[in-house]
Amino acid sequence: MRRLAVAGLAALVLVGVGIWARVSKPRPVHHVDDRAGILDTADVDAFEDYLAQVDSESGVDIRFVFVDSLAGETLEQFAVRMARAMGIGQNLDRRGILFAYDVRGQRIHIEVGPTLQGIFPDGFIGYLMREQVHSFFTARKNMSLGLRRTVYMLQTRLRRAELGDDYDPRPATFIEDRRRLAIGGGASESTDSAGARPFRSRLRGGAADRYFVPQPTVATSYQRYLEWLAQPDAPIDVPLFTHDTQVWLMGSPFTAMLTDYILFMEYGRAYQVVERGNLAMLYFTDDPLVSPHFFRRTAAGWVMDILADVRHSREAVGGAWTWFLTTPDDDITGAFRDTYTKVRSVVIRVAGGDNRPLPIHRAAVSPELTRKGAGNVPGLERITVHEAAERIAAARGKLAVVLFYQWGNRNTREHFPQVVELVRRCQERGARVLAFSVDEPFYAPRGLPGFLREQQAPFPAIHIYPWLDGQFGEYVNPTGIHIGDSWGTPFIALIDKDGRVLAQAQSIAAQGPDLAIGDVEAALSALH
Repeated sequence: MRRLAVAGLAALVLVGVGIWARVSKPRPVHHVDDRAGILDTADVDAFEDYLAQVDSESGVDIRFVFVDSLAGETLEQFAVRMARAMGIGQNLDRRGILFAYDVRGQRIHIEVGPTLQGIFPDGFIGYLMREQVHSFFTARKNMSLGLRRTVYMLQTRLRRAELGDDYDPRPATFIEDRRRLAIGGGASESTDSAGARPFRSRLRGGAADRYFVPQPTVATSYQRYLEWLAQPDAPIDVPLFTHDTQVWLMGSPFTAMLTDYILFMEYGRAYQVVERGNLAMLYFTDDPLVSPHFFRRTAAGWVMDILADVRHSREAVGGAWTWFLTTPDDDITGAFRDTYTKVRSVVIRVAGGDNRPLPIHRAAVSPELTRKGAGNVPGLERITVHEAAERIAAARGKLAVVLFYQWGNRNTREHFPQVVELVRRCQERGARVLAFSVDEPFYAPRGLPGFLREQQAPFPAIHIYPWLDGQFGEYVNPTGIHIGDSWGTPFIALIDKDGRVLAQAQSIAAQGPDLAIGDVEAALSALH
């Protein structure tokens, strides 16, 4: 077991969009032993439930022991004895971690099981100690918050390890190099980490008000946000945030622990930006653990609406996805709902984002789906149903044939040569071909491009992301195609150059090899 001892207490932080929810379940073990009596009973129960969920998700047994007297032992001796007595990780190939807290001496010791030492290297543990201890012990009235954030940081590292990601020291380097950042931006008036306050300042004034201001682009606004997070003395109510965000942050326990953790989560991650008028959404494309940010354009430039982040996403534990979007009836939902995709019945994410599921400990998730870049298949394009509808509408001025099909349907595959033949006949009459796979799984159908090549299909492989309830008809019906609440594939429609649907038919493969589809065949034959 690795032994590390540092004065003070390590603390973790919860991202602003996160939630702390208790889910009561039977617990075979006790994860929190509060001999010092520093936590409320309700907090202990919540920690027990949450740590049981972490165990279920990752297979790692995390324990906390708080002691007010060591009775002649060193903290290191006490921790080793407790780890053995509690049998931490014995049933999980020694995948266990023990946090032993000497409350009176304000010290912490960590025992890391041998199989976890590659996941939690000395650099990670050292950073956790150096950056979190001061804030935690100077905020004694909110120890539960600090402990909660310790768990979240550990869980984030476990999740990234499950996804095959090595520990990345760049966020820690960025956080610790505050002096360089302060000199470069001129925004921080004090960079003495030894005197860092547990809670960020609520008072504006000075260089920060001139630096953390609205920006001309979303990207520069987000960069200022990262710099603001790294400045322990930057005030909360800066013009970089919407007024409602400032008010919300002023009422939150916004500590240096929290800002460090957000940086740990986000720094160096790839992202994309979608702008819709005076609104923008920034979502991440190389990490499935971080939820989107929302921005608003003002007369002065782009500002962050962190309160919208909170309202439009929820954190989760114990399952394959760590966050999901919500759809309150407001301008944010109205602007970006067409970019949302449903990866499970109640799990909504951003189409084109990194939506890999976690290979959770007690659930069968295909390793292929958790691999980075799993959504990128050579020869396959992925679009939303809204984008598909835009392409159909843009075909006006020329005869077009529209095909929606499910490659995963066995009957469709058996009769696909007849489907291809019908599409070719339409193409020979001068029709533009718009064909879309509507297979339901959120992941990319990897075999589709090869299948279309084998069938010599006269159209490329395009897969529509799974859509929200009601969205298909909402976006497709305005093109003239009629999609009801219930419809079958393959679905084909013939549209003239004026955008009028001459004929449409559904479930055409089920009608047999002769594809007796009536109106579509008649409409095609009537073309001159």
